[in-house]
Amino acid sequence: MDNFYKNILKSSENLGKFSFLIGLFLLPSAIALSIIFLLFSLIISFWIDLKKLINDKVNLIYIASCFFVLFSAFFNFFDKNSINNISNNTSLIFIGLLNWIPLIFVFIGFQKYLLTNNDRKNCILIFILGSIPVIFSCFAQFILNWFGPMETLNGLIVWYQRPIDGITGITGLFNNPNYLAAWLNIIWPFSLAFIFLDNKNKIKILFKILLIFAISFLIILTASRAGLLCLLLPIFIIYAQKIKSLILTFISGIYFYITLFLASFLFQSELKNLITKIIPRGIWINFTNLEYENLDISRLGIWKYALNFISESPIFGHGSNSFTSLLLTESGIWKGHSHNLPLELMVNYGIPAALLILIPTTYLVYKAYLKLFFGKFDFNKSSILDRAWLISLTLLIVMHLVDIQYYDGRISIAGWILLAGIKNIVFHDQIPNGTKLKQFKIS
Repeated sequence: MDNFYKNILKSSENLGKFSFLIGLFLLPSAIALSIIFLLFSLIISFWIDLKKLINDKVNLIYIASCFFVLFSAFFNFFDKNSINNISNNTSLIFIGLLNWIPLIFVFIGFQKYLLTNNDRKNCILIFILGSIPVIFSCFAQFILNWFGPMETLNGLIVWYQRPIDGITGITGLFNNPNYLAAWLNIIWPFSLAFIFLDNKNKIKILFKILLIFAISFLIILTASRAGLLCLLLPIFIIYAQKIKSLILTFISGIYFYITLFLASFLFQSELKNLITKIIPRGIWINFTNLEYENLDISRLGIWKYALNFISESPIFGHGSNSFTSLLLTESGIWKGHSHNLPLELMVNYGIPAALLILIPTTYLVYKAYLKLFFGKFDFNKSSILDRAWLISLTLLIVMHLVDIQYYDGRISIAGWILLAGIKNIVFHDQIPNGTKLKQFKIS
């Protein structure tokens, strides 16, 4: 009977892992179908390891944050002076909880499928393969002028394919260029890391180089300032002193275009006029005052309002999705969010709930950096993939300090999955002394 039960558990675990990978593959291109597979795998994970997952100390902190978020929701629901009640948006108080409580359990449950280096390697492969439809949709929009929205299964799957002005501001199947930039920056470190793995096959090498070029090129064409900010960071952090001359030359060639352009603005030479004729306006305008001339309020102005709203209700916040109504009431200006995720959390749910999410997240990322970049370990296949995993999450965090892509379910789910992997890197993995990476060379 014991062997029979163990076989059932093993089969269920394999089924859950398979469903998890299928859901991850579908995540960027068919999120509705993805959620079905991910939910099924999540149920299996909790069925097999509920006690172990719930009793984990770090997981308990995140579970505690769920209670504080719920307290905030009920407090603001019964408060007649709550901005959502005043604005007749009472339902938003509870709808907004879907952005946090279910995803915290996604973080807890999916840890089971990301325990080993091999688990995370498979996950990275699926991230990349699942992003091929994203890349295809971008080039279809950019080259073939395929504009949407394109729907199937009665709207269950939607590719937005927004019309673009010129060649910048591409969205692909996403609803917004910043959402696309966030997704591309998630897979960007993975594509850089994979260039070092299994490089004996020239066809694979060519595919990896094309992937690197495509992702970096599309990030540039999103014209997202946050996306551009995160473009160069992973290269030197992942490779450190092990970066090879061929890769350095290739990457440098891509960014020489950008560097020359930025230099022209710094020195105000005639070169500026020449380069602005070459580089699309949607890109260079991000580095000039022209981008800000027609703004009704700056990022700093938005953050000042957010800090003021936090001070008005520091314990329970103002309720989910309250920032828009608060800002509109206070200033007459409409903004969808506060453009900073930590501030958004505090405005919506109060400082205690926000800190119960932010502090353990910061701790996990900090410990992961100590382990992967300052510990004694070989530069091998396992370590470079885990570095890429950590950098991917870091880029996502950096982008959320100046914008919020979290409200796209694909981005938020991917972020919590990345954090689940980081937790396992910190607490469950020993740094492996695997095969050292050989020099990357095309003969």
